[in-house]
Amino acid sequence: MKKTLIYLILVFLIGCDSSLKYKDIDYTFTLNAIPEIKPLKAMRMDLGLLLSPVQIFFYDSLLFVSAANQPFNVKVFDTNKDNELIGEIFENGMGPSETLSVFNLIFLDDGTVWVHDVVSTLMKRFLFDIKGDAILVEEIESLAFMNPILSSVYLRNDQFYTTTQAIVPLSRFLVYSREGDEISGVGNYPDYGIEMPPMVAVDVFSGQLISNPQKDKMVLAYEYTDLIELYDEKANLLKRIHGPHQFVPDFDIGDRSGTPYMKRVFNKTQHAYKSLAASEELIFLLYANGKTVKPGEGEASIHHNKVLAIDWEGNPLAFYELDHAVTSIAVDWEKRIIYGLDRIESEVYAFHF
Repeated sequence: MKKTLIYLILVFLIGCDSSLKYKDIDYTFTLNAIPEIKPLKAMRMDLGLLLSPVQIFFYDSLLFVSAANQPFNVKVFDTNKDNELIGEIFENGMGPSETLSVFNLIFLDDGTVWVHDVVSTLMKRFLFDIKGDAILVEEIESLAFMNPILSSVYLRNDQFYTTTQAIVPLSRFLVYSREGDEISGVGNYPDYGIEMPPMVAVDVFSGQLISNPQKDKMVLAYEYTDLIELYDEKANLLKRIHGPHQFVPDFDIGDRSGTPYMKRVFNKTQHAYKSLAASEELIFLLYANGKTVKPGEGEASIHHNKVLAIDWEGNPLAFYELDHAVTSIAVDWEKRIIYGLDRIESEVYAFHF
């Protein structure tokens, strides 16, 4: 109880100190430093009835829409065939070739795809093939993570790099082998001069993780601070940038039966990066623009209408202002289209950039 009181005092001081800054920042930037700021107009896609959509993904002209609590977890649409529905895959269940959820799709050059089933804490690899009008998916292998995994990438060294809520070891990433064995914890959490309990830090510094298609580098973008980190395939930090609004996490520490936890606060806790898409040259980040959540906003609070574009050197290149807020993005890099999912309307929108 005494420790929790000390932490509560520290967090009060955070809110009173606007001069807090991160250590070891390579550079900061503002909106004025971004070469292109451009509004984008939404076009609603006719995909038919989408029930309980959660996220979207794009690969090789195919748009994937994952859903919750449906007979199949993913619907697949071919954008080269007038967005025709060509199949439903990953039957909901716990058996072979089934999943309870689809949190991420990681496509490999050998015609297979890793599926992150966050509900069952499994990573499954499937054969993925299209024959005529039919999609073939067949489970090849499966591995279980021993810790709760929030975001993951699979790199060309045959290792999974994951963000986690585990506090032993207290590392930025937990690394797993192809067989699912925990190899090590690597990297450190950012430091802006405030001490906090480990179980609070893992929430305060939660973020979205994605790799480039060649799978030899990755980017981590944070949810409660507009901080972006670029890493190589061994999780060596290459660059850390802060912007465009340069805010640090602002939160309270709650007490749950003697255990401290991060308490997000209405009109106080700011939000940053929420969904990522990456090519070999570019990274697009759906950005909450530093906004806070107001009481009663509900699901509207997870929909945003700004997209920051950077390159793999961390240089900000463009800032797109969408005329329709979305909660998940995917990108057709060849046709220069951002796809955005509106979970409230259960619709997908296309934005030409």
